[in-house]
Amino acid sequence: MVRRFPRVPILLSLILLITAFVIPLPYVIIEPGDPQNTLGKIEKGSSKRLIEITGVKTFATTGKLNLTSIYVSSPEAKILGFDVLTAWIDGERSVQPREVFFPNGVSNKKVDQQNSLDMRQSQEHAKVSALHYLGYKIPEQLIISAITKESPNIEILKKGDEIIKLNGIRVTSATSFKKLLAAISASKTSSDKMQLTVLRHGIENVFSVSTYKVATKQKVLGLMVESKYQYPFTIKIRLKDVGGPSAGLMFSLGIIEKLRAENLTRGRNISGTGTIDSFGKIGPIGGIEEKLIGASRAGSKLFLAPALNCEDIHHIPPGLQVVAVETLREAVAALESKDLESLPACG
Repeated sequence: MVRRFPRVPILLSLILLITAFVIPLPYVIIEPGDPQNTLGKIEKGSSKRLIEITGVKTFATTGKLNLTSIYVSSPEAKILGFDVLTAWIDGERSVQPREVFFPNGVSNKKVDQQNSLDMRQSQEHAKVSALHYLGYKIPEQLIISAITKESPNIEILKKGDEIIKLNGIRVTSATSFKKLLAAISASKTSSDKMQLTVLRHGIENVFSVSTYKVATKQKVLGLMVESKYQYPFTIKIRLKDVGGPSAGLMFSLGIIEKLRAENLTRGRNISGTGTIDSFGKIGPIGGIEEKLIGASRAGSKLFLAPALNCEDIHHIPPGLQVVAVETLREAVAALESKDLESLPACG
């Protein structure tokens, strides 16, 4: 007996299938970017180097320390079911919900501005962590870069004020300021009022400032602060068309390689990724597997990855060794090592 299937369900299924391939979906596609050598020039034919250090002796390098990146499709791009399917099939691209990279309610302009800010901060943290590793003391200034509209201190404080003390206690970094503010706010005897000492036009001023609670129930002053550092010589980092903080680790290693007589790369083609703070702590990033593919395409055999990203790695290109690192010191030690098999590995 031949069983006949109802025509209506088949027709509806076909309509749904066709619809899935013609209606844009709320996703973006991520694919490997082209690694850039932090020890090399910003582009072919240019005389400018990606990392340029002046005012101190530098040393010649013989290998590559590549920062890796990813390409993310534009939020305006029409991603169809066919695009999603082919991305899954080819294995070198991935699909993510659009809001992962472009949060709802946040304009594309704001996203670009935040990515640019993250890149600038990553460069500063990379410089500081590298110089700290090399034994330099880097004074830090804590500058008010913006005051939120909701802040009760908007008429008191000004953009450009340098924060010196909080309740009479000197602050020397953004980290110490945040910790002190949290400790004072959490104190049982605390009120919403605090004494903030700032340097304005070279004169110390003491202001009575107020905290207020945000959605997280945390008490804040409503300030955006930015660290400015006093370097013993000039370090310029030039990088085009890349945003975000994920190149921090490779910037730091590039600076160290140029300032140390010891040759870390020893002629090797090395890639890596990871955020870095001013204390040399390495943080996780997005698109790790696409970055591994990009590194392999560029000829790298060794890849330095944040240890916190190891659980995100399920496929490693053949011939690529992925070493897990948590700090800048560990990353340098990995490059110095003659026994790579003994190093902690991802995957």
